[in-house]
Amino acid sequence: MRFHAPIIASVASIVAVSDSFVLPPPTGLFSVGSKAHVLPKITFDDPVAPNGTGTSILLNIFYPTKQKASPSKYIWSGLSSLYDTYFGLPNGSFRNVTARTAYEAEPLLLKEWKGLNLPTLIFSPPFAGPPSQVFHALISDLVSHGYSVVTMDHPYEQPYLQLPDGTGIPGLPFDYDTNTEEGVQLLQRVHEYRLTDADAVLEAMPALSKHLSIPLNLTHFSFFGHSLGGSAALSQILHQRNHTSKRKHRILGALNMDGSLWGPAAANDSSADLRIPSLILSSAYHKGDLQFADFDAQQSTWAKEINIGGKSNHTDFSDLIVLKQGLGISGGEGAVSADRMIKITRTLVESFQGYLLGKGEGILSGTNEIRAAWPELDWLYNKTGSGSA
Repeated sequence: MRFHAPIIASVASIVAVSDSFVLPPPTGLFSVGSKAHVLPKITFDDPVAPNGTGTSILLNIFYPTKQKASPSKYIWSGLSSLYDTYFGLPNGSFRNVTARTAYEAEPLLLKEWKGLNLPTLIFSPPFAGPPSQVFHALISDLVSHGYSVVTMDHPYEQPYLQLPDGTGIPGLPFDYDTNTEEGVQLLQRVHEYRLTDADAVLEAMPALSKHLSIPLNLTHFSFFGHSLGGSAALSQILHQRNHTSKRKHRILGALNMDGSLWGPAAANDSSADLRIPSLILSSAYHKGDLQFADFDAQQSTWAKEINIGGKSNHTDFSDLIVLKQGLGISGGEGAVSADRMIKITRTLVESFQGYLLGKGEGILSGTNEIRAAWPELDWLYNKTGSGSA
């Protein structure tokens, strides 16, 4: 994952408190619970595993709870150190962001959880960082509105992962060069195992729910992701059509945040038709991407592509925007402020999940009133149609 050159900036309403940065609090009724789990999964010919065979996936399950939590630092020190070195900052700078997370908290009572009647959301992160942990602002807000979110990180691909027992696993550098023939081949292979990783998670969902004592919807799912993970979210729908599952399940929709397309979703023909609702969110980095236009044209049902204007950056969908703007690494004139970008991302993603449940398009409709209230947004593709639950 490449970063853009530093631009000195300030942050409007996300402020430093005692040298720490505080993520905007979740906007829903529930607190955020979290449990980590290592799922055994053999990946033969794994391009990032030291011995060529992957053995596991790191999962983090975020779920609604009523247990309160005080703000605490949530970015692993091993990951923070890599960012500090990359940007030439004092040690510990990137760890100085806090959020309220109730680790190992009791989930909602089963009766209350069933009353929510929401799908399980599955998140796939970018290639070579940032890992899922650094999408807390978005994920925690979804959870506060009742969703359970399962995130997937593949060991030795992400620059750094920390297992539940505290073991640190180093991986690829943030600035791994994907513009070479070798880099392109690696991206293709990583995209392939992202799909089989998700297969394994879907199959393991009942056992996972039982083992961790977390109620999860085992039949209805929605996929979303950023960068390569966003492409994988779209491709997962097409992949599932040719994959025999031991369990019956239904995928309601797929959302790609700023990810170049790989695998089945990149086919510029009718085979790329998901036949279920899809949403592409793009930054200035990907505005006018012809891949997105080709994908949009193949969709037979509800599909939209919305660009976030200004000097929006590829990594601005993650928590990095808080740290980079707060530390003066990015931002400046024309940039979307961190607090505004987080609000935009949360609103768009949650509106999509709501649409899948038959709650209407909300902000996604792109009416004149919506466009006036959200001037940063540009509807590049706006196909409406059947497809919601």
